[in-house]
Amino acid sequence: MTELPFPDDFAPDLRDLLAPDLSKGAMIPAATVERAAAQLGQDTGTLMIQLLPLAAAYARVPLSGFHVGAVALGRTTGNLYFGSNMEFSGHALSFSVHGEQSAINHAWQAGEEGLDTLAVNAAPCGYCRQFMNELASAGHGFNILMRKGSDSGDFSYSTQPLSHYLPESFGPADLGMEGGLMSPQKQQLTIQSKEPLAQAALKAAEASYAPYTGGYCGIAVAQADGTVFQGRYAENAAYNPSFSPLQSALALMNMRQPCQSPIAITAATLVEAQAPISQRSATEAVLSAIAPDVPLTYITAQIG
Repeated sequence: MTELPFPDDFAPDLRDLLAPDLSKGAMIPAATVERAAAQLGQDTGTLMIQLLPLAAAYARVPLSGFHVGAVALGRTTGNLYFGSNMEFSGHALSFSVHGEQSAINHAWQAGEEGLDTLAVNAAPCGYCRQFMNELASAGHGFNILMRKGSDSGDFSYSTQPLSHYLPESFGPADLGMEGGLMSPQKQQLTIQSKEPLAQAALKAAEASYAPYTGGYCGIAVAQADGTVFQGRYAENAAYNPSFSPLQSALALMNMRQPCQSPIAITAATLVEAQAPISQRSATEAVLSAIAPDVPLTYITAQIG
């Protein structure tokens, strides 16, 4: 079993219960969540707060040294999804992945269609508040959990709706859009290439969320061991918090392999529809910083 980054003071009984699932990736199935609640006599929110240091251990922060952990409760399944922040030396800070974004992306790529709650170990920044406001579930019972206790064994927490952190918000409805991020997407795109990585990128592009520009886009990156991770573009009504497909792929890679494993990309393919915007140049720039010997294969998709 892969060694897991449990803090030294993590409860041994909870460690034993969660380790089998976490050894497969930073996600806890609903059945295990229910067992934990029954065995430990605590609610799901308390468990999420306890898990935040473990999620934060996945953070890659060579610039700030500030570790953010987030845990999201999927509305579709009841699974818990970890997220952490990521920074990239040699590239603009705007390409950083926030912990909340990472957890949301993790849940979205696993098939969740909304979130019930999201726990985070630091108050969400304005960028993340706007990003969360794009969720289809943002105004429908979605809450943010914050730890209140300061003692190591005190996992009490506050529960507040997103509107508490983002009053008088601007979101999809202000641009005439219905639904939101994590609502099911199935764009009709076609490409000529039958190459497996291209087809994986196409699948990601078809599930991408781009209601404002139509810039449907997806990426597939392969690692040395043959593992492939997909990334989807996620647009935002305020534009700047939009999440690029490469950010999405790297965040998922970080959560679905052993903690702090090297990023060892050997191939990358980007598929995008013709639109007023393009992810190509930004993707090439960041890829050159993290995998300088890997060229980007770029494919334009046809809509319909």
